[in-house]
Amino acid sequence: MSGYSGDDVIITSGYDKIIKILAQHLDIRINSPVRSVSYGYSDHVTVETKGETFTSDYVICSVPLGVLKNDSITFSPNLPPYMKTSINKVGFGTVTKLAIKFTSQFWDSDVQYYGTVNENTGRWPLWLNYKTFSDENILMGFCFGDYALTADRMSDQELLNDALEVINNIWEDDVTDVQAILRTSWLKDPFSLGAYSFPASQNTEEDFENLFEPQNERLFFCGEHTNLLYLATTHGALLSGIRAANQIIDFN
Repeated sequence: MSGYSGDDVIITSGYDKIIKILAQHLDIRINSPVRSVSYGYSDHVTVETKGETFTSDYVICSVPLGVLKNDSITFSPNLPPYMKTSINKVGFGTVTKLAIKFTSQFWDSDVQYYGTVNENTGRWPLWLNYKTFSDENILMGFCFGDYALTADRMSDQELLNDALEVINNIWEDDVTDVQAILRTSWLKDPFSLGAYSFPASQNTEEDFENLFEPQNERLFFCGEHTNLLYLATTHGALLSGIRAANQIIDFN
Protein backbone atom coordinates (compact mmCIF):
# COMPACT_ATOMS: atom_id res chain seq x y z
CA MET A 1 0.00 0.00 0.00
CA SER A 2 1.48 3.33 -1.03
CA GLY A 3 1.15 6.26 1.33
CA TYR A 4 0.85 10.02 1.22
CA SER A 5 3.57 12.46 2.21
CA GLY A 6 3.29 14.47 5.40
CA ASP A 7 2.58 13.70 9.03
CA ASP A 8 -0.40 11.71 10.28
CA VAL A 9 -2.95 14.08 11.77
CA ILE A 10 -5.64 13.34 14.35
CA ILE A 11 -8.81 15.26 13.55
CA THR A 12 -9.60 16.45 17.06
CA SER A 13 -12.89 18.05 16.02
CA GLY A 14 -14.24 14.80 14.55
CA TYR A 15 -14.75 13.34 11.09
CA ASP A 16 -18.15 15.01 10.81
CA LYS A 17 -16.32 18.24 9.96
CA ILE A 18 -15.25 16.62 6.68
CA ILE A 19 -18.71 15.21 6.05
CA LYS A 20 -20.35 18.60 6.56
CA ILE A 21 -18.09 20.13 3.92
CA LEU A 22 -18.75 17.36 1.41
CA ALA A 23 -22.50 17.49 2.13
CA GLN A 24 -22.94 21.15 1.34
CA HIS A 25 -25.77 21.87 -1.13
CA LEU A 26 -26.85 18.22 -1.18
CA ASP A 27 -30.36 16.92 -0.46
CA ILE A 28 -29.65 14.33 2.23
CA ARG A 29 -32.46 12.32 3.79
CA ILE A 30 -31.82 10.86 7.23
CA ASN A 31 -33.81 8.09 8.93
CA SER A 32 -34.51 6.66 5.47
CA PRO A 33 -32.87 3.22 5.24
CA VAL A 34 -32.97 1.82 1.72
CA ARG A 35 -34.99 -1.35 1.29
CA SER A 36 -34.64 -2.07 -2.41
CA VAL A 37 -32.96 -0.89 -5.59
CA SER A 38 -34.53 -1.68 -8.97
CA TYR A 39 -32.04 -1.11 -11.76
CA GLY A 40 -33.45 -3.28 -14.57
CA TYR A 41 -35.02 -0.36 -16.41
CA SER A 42 -33.39 1.04 -19.54
CA ASP A 43 -33.80 4.68 -18.58
CA HIS A 44 -33.95 4.98 -14.78
CA VAL A 45 -33.40 3.41 -11.36
CA THR A 46 -35.94 3.16 -8.53
CA VAL A 47 -34.89 3.26 -4.89
CA GLU A 48 -37.39 2.35 -2.19
CA THR A 49 -36.87 3.45 1.41
CA LYS A 50 -39.00 2.96 4.51
CA GLY A 51 -41.29 5.86 3.64
CA GLU A 52 -40.46 7.08 0.14
CA THR A 53 -39.66 5.95 -3.37
CA PHE A 54 -37.10 7.79 -5.49
CA THR A 55 -36.45 7.64 -9.23
CA SER A 56 -33.15 8.70 -10.77
CA ASP A 57 -30.98 8.20 -13.83
CA TYR A 58 -28.26 6.42 -11.83
CA VAL A 59 -27.59 5.13 -8.35
CA ILE A 60 -24.30 4.88 -6.49
CA CYS A 61 -24.47 2.27 -3.72
CA SER A 62 -22.04 3.24 -0.94
CA VAL A 63 -23.18 0.92 1.86
CA PRO A 64 -20.46 -0.98 3.76
CA LEU A 65 -19.54 -4.48 2.68
CA GLY A 66 -21.17 -5.88 5.83
CA VAL A 67 -24.55 -4.59 4.65
CA LEU A 68 -24.07 -6.23 1.25
CA LYS A 69 -23.05 -9.49 2.91
CA ASN A 70 -26.18 -9.37 5.05
CA ASP A 71 -28.50 -8.87 2.04
CA SER A 72 -30.02 -5.90 3.85
CA ILE A 73 -30.94 -4.34 0.49
CA THR A 74 -32.92 -6.16 -2.18
CA PHE A 75 -31.59 -5.63 -5.69
CA SER A 76 -33.84 -6.20 -8.68
CA PRO A 77 -32.70 -7.93 -10.76
CA ASN A 78 -30.47 -9.85 -8.38
CA LEU A 79 -26.81 -8.99 -8.47
CA PRO A 80 -24.96 -11.39 -10.79
CA PRO A 81 -23.65 -14.59 -9.19
CA TYR A 82 -19.98 -13.66 -9.68
CA MET A 83 -20.51 -10.41 -7.77
CA LYS A 84 -22.38 -12.09 -4.93
CA THR A 85 -19.60 -14.68 -4.70
CA SER A 86 -17.00 -11.93 -4.39
CA ILE A 87 -19.10 -10.12 -1.78
CA ASN A 88 -19.12 -13.28 0.32
CA LYS A 89 -15.43 -14.06 -0.22
CA VAL A 90 -13.88 -10.68 0.61
CA GLY A 91 -13.06 -10.41 4.29
CA PHE A 92 -14.87 -7.95 6.53
CA GLY A 93 -13.81 -7.31 10.11
CA THR A 94 -14.24 -4.85 12.92
CA VAL A 95 -12.17 -2.77 15.31
CA THR A 96 -13.31 -1.87 18.82
CA LYS A 97 -12.48 1.54 20.25
CA LEU A 98 -12.98 2.47 23.90
CA ALA A 99 -12.23 5.95 25.22
CA ILE A 100 -11.88 6.00 29.01
CA LYS A 101 -11.90 9.29 30.93
CA PHE A 102 -10.12 9.08 34.28
CA THR A 103 -10.32 11.43 37.26
CA SER A 104 -6.64 12.27 36.87
CA GLN A 105 -3.69 11.45 34.64
CA PHE A 106 -1.36 8.60 35.56
CA TRP A 107 0.57 8.22 32.31
CA ASP A 108 3.22 10.31 30.52
CA SER A 109 2.03 13.35 28.58
CA ASP A 110 4.48 13.15 25.68
CA VAL A 111 3.83 9.55 24.55
CA GLN A 112 1.07 9.50 21.94
CA TYR A 113 0.67 5.73 21.58
CA TYR A 114 1.30 2.98 24.10
CA GLY A 115 1.74 -0.58 22.88
CA THR A 116 0.85 -3.56 25.05
CA VAL A 117 1.30 -7.31 24.71
CA ASN A 118 -0.77 -10.07 26.26
CA GLU A 119 -1.73 -13.67 25.56
CA ASN A 120 -4.80 -12.81 23.45
CA THR A 121 -3.79 -11.38 20.08
CA GLY A 122 -5.70 -8.20 19.32
CA ARG A 123 -6.73 -7.57 22.92
CA TRP A 124 -6.03 -3.90 23.64
CA PRO A 125 -2.57 -3.83 21.97
CA LEU A 126 -2.73 -0.07 21.32
CA TRP A 127 -3.64 2.92 23.47
CA LEU A 128 -3.97 6.52 22.26
CA ASN A 129 -3.05 9.23 24.75
CA TYR A 130 -5.44 12.20 24.41
CA LYS A 131 -3.04 14.35 26.44
CA THR A 132 -0.94 14.85 23.32
CA PHE A 133 -3.72 16.96 21.77
CA SER A 134 -6.30 17.58 24.52
CA ASP A 135 -6.66 18.62 28.14
CA GLU A 136 -8.84 15.59 28.88
CA ASN A 137 -7.54 12.68 30.98
CA ILE A 138 -8.45 10.10 28.35
CA LEU A 139 -6.85 6.93 27.08
CA MET A 140 -8.45 5.25 24.06
CA GLY A 141 -7.84 1.57 23.56
CA PHE A 142 -8.21 -0.53 20.41
CA CYS A 143 -9.08 -4.18 19.85
CA PHE A 144 -8.29 -5.79 16.51
CA GLY A 145 -8.76 -9.03 14.60
CA ASP A 146 -10.73 -11.90 16.05
CA TYR A 147 -10.68 -10.34 19.51
CA ALA A 148 -12.57 -7.32 18.22
CA LEU A 149 -15.36 -9.66 17.14
CA THR A 150 -15.69 -10.63 20.80
CA ALA A 151 -15.19 -7.13 22.20
CA ASP A 152 -17.83 -5.56 19.95
CA ARG A 153 -20.43 -7.89 21.46
CA MET A 154 -19.53 -7.10 25.08
CA SER A 155 -21.73 -4.90 27.23
CA ASP A 156 -20.30 -1.52 28.23
CA GLN A 157 -19.36 -2.80 31.67
CA GLU A 158 -17.81 -6.00 30.32
CA LEU A 159 -15.77 -4.01 27.84
CA LEU A 160 -14.59 -1.56 30.48
CA ASN A 161 -13.63 -4.35 32.89
CA ASP A 162 -11.72 -6.10 30.12
CA ALA A 163 -9.80 -2.93 29.23
CA LEU A 164 -9.07 -2.03 32.86
CA GLU A 165 -7.57 -5.45 33.42
CA VAL A 166 -4.91 -4.59 30.83
CA ILE A 167 -4.45 -1.03 32.11
CA ASN A 168 -4.11 -2.17 35.72
CA ASN A 169 -1.50 -4.69 34.66
CA ILE A 170 0.61 -1.82 33.27
CA TRP A 171 0.11 1.07 35.69
CA GLU A 172 -0.98 -0.98 38.70
CA ASP A 173 -1.89 1.15 41.75
CA ASP A 174 -1.46 4.43 39.84
CA VAL A 175 -4.72 3.91 37.94
CA THR A 176 -7.37 6.41 39.00
CA ASP A 177 -11.17 6.18 38.95
CA VAL A 178 -13.18 6.14 35.73
CA GLN A 179 -15.41 9.14 35.08
CA ALA A 180 -16.92 8.23 31.72
CA ILE A 181 -16.51 6.00 28.67
CA LEU A 182 -17.36 6.16 24.98
CA ARG A 183 -17.19 3.10 22.78
CA THR A 184 -17.79 1.75 19.30
CA SER A 185 -19.60 -1.43 18.33
CA TRP A 186 -19.59 -1.49 14.55
CA LEU A 187 -20.39 -5.18 14.40
CA LYS A 188 -23.77 -4.55 16.05
CA ASP A 189 -24.63 -1.49 13.95
CA PRO A 190 -27.18 -2.61 11.30
CA PHE A 191 -25.91 0.08 8.92
CA SER A 192 -22.33 -1.18 8.95
CA LEU A 193 -22.16 -4.70 10.49
CA GLY A 194 -18.41 -4.30 10.77
CA ALA A 195 -15.70 -1.71 10.23
CA TYR A 196 -13.35 -2.55 7.38
CA SER A 197 -12.64 -4.99 4.57
CA PHE A 198 -9.48 -7.07 4.18
CA PRO A 199 -8.10 -9.67 1.76
CA ALA A 200 -9.11 -13.08 3.03
CA SER A 201 -7.08 -16.18 2.21
CA GLN A 202 -9.39 -17.17 -0.66
CA ASN A 203 -9.49 -13.72 -2.26
CA THR A 204 -8.12 -12.73 -5.63
CA GLU A 205 -7.65 -9.24 -7.02
CA GLU A 206 -10.58 -9.96 -9.31
CA ASP A 207 -12.92 -10.20 -6.31
CA PHE A 208 -12.27 -6.58 -5.42
CA GLU A 209 -12.68 -5.52 -9.04
CA ASN A 210 -16.04 -7.30 -9.14
CA LEU A 211 -17.25 -5.23 -6.20
CA PHE A 212 -17.22 -2.00 -8.19
CA GLU A 213 -18.32 -3.25 -11.60
CA PRO A 214 -21.31 -1.20 -12.87
CA GLN A 215 -24.55 -3.07 -13.39
CA ASN A 216 -26.83 -2.35 -16.37
CA GLU A 217 -25.07 1.01 -16.77
CA ARG A 218 -27.37 2.26 -14.01
CA LEU A 219 -26.09 0.88 -10.70
CA PHE A 220 -22.61 1.81 -9.44
CA PHE A 221 -20.69 0.91 -6.29
CA CYS A 222 -18.17 2.64 -4.05
CA GLY A 223 -16.72 2.24 -0.57
CA GLU A 224 -13.39 1.35 0.97
CA HIS A 225 -14.02 -2.32 0.08
CA THR A 226 -13.98 -1.41 -3.63
CA ASN A 227 -10.53 0.18 -3.50
CA LEU A 228 -7.91 -2.57 -3.20
CA LEU A 229 -5.04 -0.07 -3.09
CA TYR A 230 -6.47 1.77 -0.07
CA LEU A 231 -8.62 -0.80 1.70
CA ALA A 232 -9.94 0.05 5.17
CA THR A 233 -9.18 3.77 4.86
CA THR A 234 -11.24 6.93 4.72
CA HIS A 235 -9.33 8.24 1.73
CA GLY A 236 -9.88 4.90 -0.01
CA ALA A 237 -13.62 5.36 0.41
CA LEU A 238 -13.46 8.95 -0.85
CA LEU A 239 -11.40 8.01 -3.90
CA SER A 240 -13.83 5.20 -4.72
CA GLY A 241 -16.69 7.68 -4.73
CA ILE A 242 -14.83 9.86 -7.21
CA ARG A 243 -14.21 6.77 -9.35
CA ALA A 244 -17.94 5.90 -9.32
CA ALA A 245 -18.83 9.44 -10.37
CA ASN A 246 -16.34 9.22 -13.24
CA GLN A 247 -17.82 5.89 -14.30
CA ILE A 248 -21.21 7.58 -14.65
CA ILE A 249 -19.66 10.37 -16.68
CA ASP A 250 -18.02 7.81 -18.97
CA PHE A 251 -21.40 6.21 -19.68
CA ASN A 252 -22.80 9.54 -20.89
